[in-house]
Amino acid sequence: MSPVSRGRKPAKRPKSQRSLRPSPPLDVARVERWPKLLHGPIELSDCVVQGQVDQDLVVLAAKLTAGKRSVGVEVVVNDREVDVIELHAVPEDALAVLRNGFEVTEAPLTPEEFRSQVEAALVVRADSDRWYEDHAPAIFRLRSESDLPERATRLRHWLGLPEYEPVPRSAVADPLPLVLPPPGPVTGMWLAVALEEPEPAIWRRLLVRSDVTLAGLHRILAAAFDREEQQDHRFETAYGGFGADIQGGEGDRLDDEATLGQVVTVPGHRMVYEAGMWEHWIRVERLAAVPEVAGCLGGERAAPPSECENVQSYELLMEALRHPYDEEDEDLIEELGPGFDPEWFDKEVVDERLARLG
Repeated sequence: MSPVSRGRKPAKRPKSQRSLRPSPPLDVARVERWPKLLHGPIELSDCVVQGQVDQDLVVLAAKLTAGKRSVGVEVVVNDREVDVIELHAVPEDALAVLRNGFEVTEAPLTPEEFRSQVEAALVVRADSDRWYEDHAPAIFRLRSESDLPERATRLRHWLGLPEYEPVPRSAVADPLPLVLPPPGPVTGMWLAVALEEPEPAIWRRLLVRSDVTLAGLHRILAAAFDREEQQDHRFETAYGGFGADIQGGEGDRLDDEATLGQVVTVPGHRMVYEAGMWEHWIRVERLAAVPEVAGCLGGERAAPPSECENVQSYELLMEALRHPYDEEDEDLIEELGPGFDPEWFDKEVVDERLARLG
């Protein structure tokens, strides 16, 4: 008969012995364990956004604390939608994903900025899943086999985010442009800009003012990538499209009616820039002191020559450059890029072009 059944409490171990008992390891691998990890009100701290300069991939990391337990959360955002959600028993491990062997830019976020960016990426992911469910069931089944939806639901609960609500879409009506927020305090912005294609990436890191108009930003980008300012262009932002000629895009607005700081505000925010047939992504890496003029902080590889109007013609040129003494390829080089060196990049030359913009 046990001491409990006889009405007596079992003897306690000495405190010194109790402290030597190994605590069970923190299991963050299985999603069904997540609800048991954190109880009660959750405090969000140590929020950071990380990004690689030549990749449109962002890691949002933070520490979640409830009582005496803390875990690190890592949210990988790829092409504006959540791709991975992971928890780490050691909170600092959530920051180590991109630090190992990559050129990484980091910037702190406030808890509200972190929540806002996570929610935006979760919505894009949920919208994508719904689209695949309606239009490509086979792909949707592959996407839904993961435990990401369950993890997203739990993360929403922990961060106090509202549940996902699909927006009704009409096949005939264009959505009205969203109202732009008022301009905030002027600051400097580090921008990572890269062509969507080809590989390896052609990219520039630029320092610009947040109060530059999108029309002015187009001039800066044209100088950074050695293009004509008159080239057709368009910015696709969270507030709709902006361009110099809005007749070609339904719902677009003029690019001199919005500033950079109105459409992207904090590190991690992204938008798309189209120049001719070339598409670029733009990401805010960090905020900085206000510069007198725009400047180039770095980059790699020469922009495609003006004779290459799209990715296909650029790839033809690259293939021809591998056989420069072939007569047919020699003619192609002369047509698409005479004297072109794809690896050439000179920061000082870019700075000179930017300085002339004034």
